[in-house]
Amino acid sequence: MRFSWLVIPRGPTASTPMWALVAIPEGERWNMYSTNGQIKTLVGPQVVYSWGARMVKLERLCASHSQYLWIQFTNGSCDITTGPAVVYRDPAIHQDVKVQSGTTLGDNEVLVVYRKESAEPKAESSALERSTQTVSRHLITGPCLYVPTNASEWCHDFCWHGSTSNNPEENGRKTKGATRFKKLRVCPEQTYFDVEGVRTRDDALVTVKVMLFYRLKDIDTMLRETHDPPGDFVNALSSDVVEFVASKTFEEFKSATENLNDLSVYKQLTSGAARIGFEVTNVVFRGYGAPQRLQKMHDDAIERRTKLGLDKESEEQEQKIQDMKLEREEQRLRRRRQMDAEGKTHELEMQRAVHDVKQKERAEERQAHLEHLSSLKSELGLTGDQLGSYMLAMQQGPPAKVIQLQGVASQKNVIQLQESC
Repeated sequence: MRFSWLVIPRGPTASTPMWALVAIPEGERWNMYSTNGQIKTLVGPQVVYSWGARMVKLERLCASHSQYLWIQFTNGSCDITTGPAVVYRDPAIHQDVKVQSGTTLGDNEVLVVYRKESAEPKAESSALERSTQTVSRHLITGPCLYVPTNASEWCHDFCWHGSTSNNPEENGRKTKGATRFKKLRVCPEQTYFDVEGVRTRDDALVTVKVMLFYRLKDIDTMLRETHDPPGDFVNALSSDVVEFVASKTFEEFKSATENLNDLSVYKQLTSGAARIGFEVTNVVFRGYGAPQRLQKMHDDAIERRTKLGLDKESEEQEQKIQDMKLEREEQRLRRRRQMDAEGKTHELEMQRAVHDVKQKERAEERQAHLEHLSSLKSELGLTGDQLGSYMLAMQQGPPAKVIQLQGVASQKNVIQLQESC
């Protein structure tokens, strides 16, 4: 039992000479440095006997589907292995191994890649000419996940004018080299520009603020003609604004600011953008700034104009109220007269209707009376004179007094008057 340590494997110990059986676990790799200088790579699981050798564990590096392994060998060459992949970093053959993430590109994003490509050597060319390499440019458009095809590739690093502040009041001032990126965007873009220190014809100093809408149309032209498109935009836009403002006084400039929304004002900007592969779609005037004293005078004038405008609006409102009152009163009077006229008309119509009814009743009575007289005449055999006397007596009504004359046959000359009431 005293020799049991010779037959029981032990786990490897890094950088320590071992005199025993060594068990390499599954999934690990170790380099065994023998005393004679030889290096042997052990892949687990396995058991070996170490005669004073040192054990060094190899670092395991793993790349997923969206990653790749950049491997630099001790002879200076490099290689790229696309994931999923696993590499054990061996100091004997690897100078460095890094896990890199692939470049994700959206719908409107483009990656500019430069790649060395070996040219096919000609039979009659010299050794120097056969070893020459050409560099080609490639545009990788999204959407995609881009992984370099070889280690000689590199991406274009853009360094453009940009804003150093997120404050909306200050991001119109552009600074050289403030924006660094690798992925180009070909979708419509917009940015703020402030053209500072522009003098009018009467020496007023103003700052013109605009918003620029543009789009990248030709990447090859842009890469060939410029290295900083926003810087070119700033220069061209400043020239157009200075030309526009310098020919006007401050008051003329204020009255003509709406023209700064017209794209035809920015001739140098549009032509310069087209020359470097861009298209300027619109320029929007965002206002202007002036020195403190001039701005105070302008603010005071604006305040006075605003106060006068408010007073005018108040007076107009009062006049409108008075006009409305008079108009409503006139409508009420007109309505009242109309109602009175309608009442009078209705009353006359009612009287006319009553009169017509009465006339009709009288006509009916006369007709009935005539029919009655006709029946009396026919029934009693009255003459015309008798019927006339009857009608007269009916018209006169009963007498107030009746005087009766009576005569005596024997006394012919004697008349007796008798009055009856």
